[in-house]
Amino acid sequence: MSTRTLLRSALYILWGVILVWGVVFANNSIYPIISTKYVHVHPYVNDIFSDAVLLFVALMPIIWAPRFFGYQLGAIANHWKMLLGMTVFLVGAPLLYRLIAGDTPFGANTWFFEGVVVPIAEEGLMRGILLSMLLWGFGRLYNPTTANRLTILFSALISSAAHLNNLGDYPTGFILFQVGYSTILGFAFGYTRIKTESIYPAIILHALFNLAGTV
Repeated sequence: MSTRTLLRSALYILWGVILVWGVVFANNSIYPIISTKYVHVHPYVNDIFSDAVLLFVALMPIIWAPRFFGYQLGAIANHWKMLLGMTVFLVGAPLLYRLIAGDTPFGANTWFFEGVVVPIAEEGLMRGILLSMLLWGFGRLYNPTTANRLTILFSALISSAAHLNNLGDYPTGFILFQVGYSTILGFAFGYTRIKTESIYPAIILHALFNLAGTV
């Protein structure tokens, strides 16, 4: 392996990590300014404002390189049984949680925010941009199986850790719980992204999970 290949791979991986944290930080800094300036707007518009930076960055690949970032149907039809099983689990788990523990702190959010804005913004950023860049970087360093495993692992850990930005806005105990289950979801969504070669299942599964936990 040449030094140039190693360097390019490392830069791709590092850039993916920096980009995620940079976008999350920018979004948290800009939203308070936007929400203060535009106070009287429709709740759905405010929902978009709250994740405006994430949405902007996450949707850029659709124009730039959609296939590279998973915006294609890929092999979804070949894995419908797996996706159906995941759907049952990801809808049933939050419903069971609500039956045991009651409403979640996100219950006050709108269905539009939890079912549309968040899945598109987070999956576009995490399973679209981050995962694709990690996969490209690890793919130049390791065989496909190892590259896939490392990509799923690191993308899941990075995306779950990004939820720590909610500290201060919601109870600390729940945020730590959120980081835990986000790690599990990160593995599941990353696996479906690589297996189906498409980002759409991750977006839909994320939306169903959120809606089951809030609506």
